[in-house]
Amino acid sequence: MIPVSICLTTWNRAPLLQRTLDSLLVQTFPNFELIISDDCSPDETEQVCRRYEKRDSRVRYFRNDKNLGMPGNLNAAVERAQGVYIANLHDGDIYHPELLAKWKEALDQHPSAAFVFNDYRAILRDGSEHIYTAPFKALFSGSELATYYFETVTSAVWGTVMVRASAYRKFGLFDPRFGFISDVDMWLRLASHFDVAYVAKPLITLGERPTDHPFRHALWRAAFWALGIYTSHLQSFSEKIPEIVSRYRHSYPVTLRKYFIKTMSSCVKHRRWARVREGLAIWQDAADPILRTIAHALGFLAVKPSWYDPHLWRMTLLEKDV
Repeated sequence: MIPVSICLTTWNRAPLLQRTLDSLLVQTFPNFELIISDDCSPDETEQVCRRYEKRDSRVRYFRNDKNLGMPGNLNAAVERAQGVYIANLHDGDIYHPELLAKWKEALDQHPSAAFVFNDYRAILRDGSEHIYTAPFKALFSGSELATYYFETVTSAVWGTVMVRASAYRKFGLFDPRFGFISDVDMWLRLASHFDVAYVAKPLITLGERPTDHPFRHALWRAAFWALGIYTSHLQSFSEKIPEIVSRYRHSYPVTLRKYFIKTMSSCVKHRRWARVREGLAIWQDAADPILRTIAHALGFLAVKPSWYDPHLWRMTLLEKDV
C-alpha cells in the first residue's frame, strides 16, 4: 500500500507549476504518488505535467473533461488517491523538502489526529517575509479549532494539509455548498470527531495568488459560505462543547452583522466599488435591521448580481430561525 498520496490541484498556472513540482519531487520522504488534477486548464499545464510524468514514475496526471471548480477538482483527486495519508496541496506554492516527512511523523505520533497542518511563509510585495502561525500545541482537540472559528470567523487551517484517508472514507468529501472555502467546513467536520496535529514550522511558502482568483469576485458568496459553515458547526459541536456553543449562539446576531460590515469596510478601503454596490444590493434582503437600513439608505443605485439568490440568507440563520 502507498504510504502517501499527494493530491495537487491546478488550473491555468503553467508558468508557476514547475517550481511547485520541483519542490515536491525532492521530498526527503520519497515513497508517495503525486496525483495532479488539472481542472481543464486552457494554458500549457498539460504539456508541463506530461513532461514530469515521463520523468518520474510517481507522477500521475489527470485532466478533467470540464471545469469542476473547487471543491469538485479536489474531490476528483482525492477519489483517485490510494495512500494511507492524503496530502492536499496547491499549485504555485513551494514546499519545504521535509514537508511530507514532518506531516507523516506528526500523524504517526498522534493517532487521535485526523489531519495535520503547519505554519506558512509569505513573501510580501516589498520583499519582506511574513510567517502565519496558529495558537495551538503539537496536538490539540478539535473543539479548540472550532472555538477559534467561532471567535474569529477565520480558519486557522488553510487548504494545504495531510489527512488520514480513513477519515475521508468515513466522513465524506468536500461539500460543494461551501464553494472554494469548503475545506474550512471539512476541517471542522473532522475536528468534531478527532484531534488535530500541528507542526509549528513554516514548511510552505505561499505563491502569489492570481489576479483572477475567484475570491476577488466572489467575496459576498464567500461571506455566505463562511457564516453557513459557522451555523452548521454550532450545531455539530453543540453536544461536545455545550457551554461554548451556547455563548456563541447567543452572540451570533452581532457576529453576523460585524462580519458583513467588516467585509464592506475592506471593500471601501481597497476601493472595490463594484463589490460595495453588490453588498449594498444584497443587504437589502438581510434579516438584520441595521444592515437593511444601511442598504436602503445607500444602495439606491445598487443592482443585485446575477449569481445572487435571496435564499442564500437562509444559510446564515441558526437552526431555530430557519
